[in-house]
Amino acid sequence: MLAATIFSIPPAKIYLRMMKIERLFLYKVYRHSKKIFFIFLFFTVATIFCNLAGFEMTPFYVWGMYSAKEKAVAEYTVYKITGDGNIIDYSSGYFPANRFFLTSPLDYYADVSGIGSDPLQNFLRQKLKNNYFIIAPFEDRILNCANNIDEFPKWYKVYLQKTTGKKINNIKVDVLNVHYTNNNSIVVDSTYNLINEE
Repeated sequence: MLAATIFSIPPAKIYLRMMKIERLFLYKVYRHSKKIFFIFLFFTVATIFCNLAGFEMTPFYVWGMYSAKEKAVAEYTVYKITGDGNIIDYSSGYFPANRFFLTSPLDYYADVSGIGSDPLQNFLRQKLKNNYFIIAPFEDRILNCANNIDEFPKWYKVYLQKTTGKKINNIKVDVLNVHYTNNNSIVVDSTYNLINEE
């Protein structure tokens, strides 16, 4: 009797009963809206294709970003920010986001000042190669020119005032390249001035 019942059910229905497909999310989406289901399906197939082809689809799928071992850095860059002769200690009293937003513009300004042009341009040329002509008409809007670079110290002074909540008349930023010794003390290797509005 049982054998007769099993053989009378088509194989597809047996498989569906074993899988309990009605419980699957995609099945529910398919029943609700075929359009949304095909969007999910397209995204899944595109993600698999891009991963196999080696393209970075989104930061969430770049596994090396999370799995690579962090290497010890031989030298660190520290900014000594002085406002009206007083050192601004951004290492304490600020949220990590504030510390980041105080120092990251300085990193970019140091790069731009060092090479005399926007590093984004070199990055875009490298990535786009022969297709760079597509964005070439928009260079003046997306890249920093010499005038923008010259205006940075004034902008940073205003930015510093807003972040610290204090009126600042002049700023000075020194870049210190440091490293740690075996007993964890800090040694300054070199120093140079990045901004001096005194």
